[in-house]
Amino acid sequence: MKATTYLVNYQPYPARAEHCTLGALVFAQDGKARVHLAHNLKKVKALDPQANLESLRDALNALTKEINEKPGAWDAFKAGVAGLRFSSSAGFFAYTNPEEYERHVQWLLQTAAEPRIAQPRKMHQPKSRLFVELKSTFKKYGWLGERAEDIEDHKVVTHYPVVADEDLSAEFAMKNGCLHLVETVDFRAGVASAKRMEARGKALVFDAAKGLDTETQCTVVVAAQDYADIKASMNLLNRYADRVAVYESATDMQSLLTDWARAMNRPMLAMP
Repeated sequence: MKATTYLVNYQPYPARAEHCTLGALVFAQDGKARVHLAHNLKKVKALDPQANLESLRDALNALTKEINEKPGAWDAFKAGVAGLRFSSSAGFFAYTNPEEYERHVQWLLQTAAEPRIAQPRKMHQPKSRLFVELKSTFKKYGWLGERAEDIEDHKVVTHYPVVADEDLSAEFAMKNGCLHLVETVDFRAGVASAKRMEARGKALVFDAAKGLDTETQCTVVVAAQDYADIKASMNLLNRYADRVAVYESATDMQSLLTDWARAMNRPMLAMP
């Protein structure tokens, strides 16, 4: 079974870009809409001290009820209503039972809506071999910046904050007029279910980046032992990325690096 998801954002001041994610509107296999809110909504009060959380909950529940009861209501509400906005692009997940549905919803809320708790640096997730190899390539070309502000000098930086207050960042970024992002997914090692979840996380980063600026160019570099085994993840990544580059393909990688060299106006050397 398949569920379609839209992030629910709160934007109290229409003339300003500030917003925060409250939760998700999910259309399950039966076509019915269900709204799921973050457990901790302190971001709302930080953004709008006058906000009434109970009124927001009631408004979302009433809106969901109307979507389910009135044909065409979702089309009317999709652009947003009374400070509530929905992500322009839909996500999705597959599930086989209510428990799995709930796990996916909780992961989505934890990733996109719940306030993040700072963790000690030693708790950070280890980077994949693919990330390390791609970073090494950028460094050998002399493209890798040492500081975050080096992105303004047309250099590649790591861990670029896409939506800082939601702790969404891209592994690599470069600017030349528009923002260019690169994420990696290394399917060569790791638990299959965790890798599928990782691919969804990369798609979420791209969706957030496009939501802020539709001109952002999103690329994902993937590596795998057998691409037939990751067809669903590849379909998802192709949906959200402007380019999917296969790491084992010399053609794909040379094309990506050539385009970035041109965008940065830096020399394109032979691949190390």
